[in-house]
Amino acid sequence: MKRSLGFIIITASLGVGLCAFVYRAVHIRAETPAAASGTQRVAEGGPPASAELAKMREEIASLQRQVSSQRQMPVAEPVKAEADAKDLRTDSEMRAEGERKHREYMAGVEAAFRNETIDARWSPATSSVVQTAISADNALRALTRDVECRSSTCRVEIADDGSGSLGKALPMLALQVGPALPSVSSTRVEDGSGASTMVLYMSRQNESP
Repeated sequence: MKRSLGFIIITASLGVGLCAFVYRAVHIRAETPAAASGTQRVAEGGPPASAELAKMREEIASLQRQVSSQRQMPVAEPVKAEADAKDLRTDSEMRAEGERKHREYMAGVEAAFRNETIDARWSPATSSVVQTAISADNALRALTRDVECRSSTCRVEIADDGSGSLGKALPMLALQVGPALPSVSSTRVEDGSGASTMVLYMSRQNESP
């Protein structure tokens, strides 16, 4: 707004200068004596008029340069604000799209797990590996609610008490069961009371995205 006001003021000043230039030029010519006294006109009126015209030309040129610089100067603040708003909208849309795709993917993982049959040999052996890894951490052992292994995937429910201990224990759990269950996918389930549960799907097949 300030830049636009300055531009208008400079442009108006340029217009006033041009009008003054034309007026003075006409006024000087009107006051110039007739052709019969040409020598005296050059001697008395010529030099002052030339000096005044040169000064006016210099002032007008200065105004023109200022107007030109105002036109060429980029309006950075409004453009930046508009770009920031566009980036914010884009980030919000991208996060919403990512969350939607993750929910769809985890719904497919859950459905695939429910469709698995129970392998009588693999299921108990792998479940024991997971239980052993969980028991090695006191905090994780207290938060774990359920462990279920089928033919290629184990589903583990772990409560999140909000203390941050779950976030510290999960990397160690994934490291310990990694040789048997290298692929891990997770989702968070909220209940009506505000508490949340972390659900892990650990598979011996590379099914995570």
